Amino acid sequence: MEEKFAALVNLLWEECIRNLNTTLTEEEAEKFSNNDYYHLLVIHSLQRPNFSQIAEKLSLTKPAVSAIIRKMINMKLVEKMQSAEDKRIFYVELTTKGSSILQGDKAVYKWVTDTIKSIAANEKEVIIVEQIISSLVEKLEKKNI
Repeated sequence: MEEKFAALVNLLWEECIRNLNTTLTEEEAEKFSNNDYYHLLVIHSLQRPNFSQIAEKLSLTKPAVSAIIRKMINMKLVEKMQSAEDKRIFYVELTTKGSSILQGDKAVYKWVTDTIKSIAANEKEVIIVEQIISSLVEKLEKKNI
């Protein structure tokens, strides 16, 4: 089972990398790191955060977040907008390009769940697989790998 699970994870990772390479130029893909992907996820999940919110979520300083955002702006993955109410505050949003990276991966995950449902003999099996996945997620979150 371990080998099959490793193969599954590696194939899914390959699909995500393929999506990344269709979204970014070769030069951008070389500069794009796993951390950059995580930063995109955080920005997306916070829904138009300011620099302080990003810094808090990532446990980083505001200058570190500024450097990250600057890199992502240069890659056209995010854009920053100044607050109309308080000119000292800037908000960050994903661009279409940044969103397409996450959407491409989401499509991979949807394919997996749709395939599980099509393979399962009945709804009970789907529920069991879902429970197993939920338990794995819960254990990984507690383990904090």
